[in-house]
Amino acid sequence: MELPQIIAKNITALRKNAGMTQAGLAEKIGYSDKSISKWERADGIPDVICLKTIADLFGVTVDYMLTEEHDIPPVEPEAETIPESEQPQQLYTTNHFAVTLVSVAGVWLLAFIVYIILRLCSISFGLSFVIACPVTAVLLIVFNSLWGNRKLYFWFVSLLVWSILFLICYAARAYNLWLLMCIGFPATVVVWLSCRVRSPKPEENTYTEPNE
Repeated sequence: MELPQIIAKNITALRKNAGMTQAGLAEKIGYSDKSISKWERADGIPDVICLKTIADLFGVTVDYMLTEEHDIPPVEPEAETIPESEQPQQLYTTNHFAVTLVSVAGVWLLAFIVYIILRLCSISFGLSFVIACPVTAVLLIVFNSLWGNRKLYFWFVSLLVWSILFLICYAARAYNLWLLMCIGFPATVVVWLSCRVRSPKPEENTYTEPNE
């Protein structure tokens, strides 16, 4: 068996025994998965430095990589493992969304409880629902800043501005104060511009393919 075939056999056996994919091995040593595939097909061999890196990764010597006859642990079926950085984040997104919904629902449940208690006392207090609006907006802003999408920040802050203005007008019950709602339009423009100013700069791709 020629040297490229020996190296190909050893790399394949060690990788599979470790339950590692070609992409996983490529990420560990800083090469592309195409390079790993080429080596395992015996279409080429890694350089000395890379061969030493692979040997150290699997806890063997360079001589081991160049030798055909040696004790190799039984090859286990290849397990397609996904790197942690590439694992889907849907589970975490769902949990965060659920926490947000529970918190918002709790605010409105409290508003309903207050309203019902006051109605039983023959007191009409619709203000509890009006107060729940800015409180909801604050919660959405807080949770969005922790794990949300910055694109939603504009909508949540705008909701807070409009709900506060409405709360002031509703609580005062003065006709002239409803003109305060006009403030919401320039305030919304200011919020939109601030979101544009603070938009993150696109990251440049500085990754360069290692020389094979």
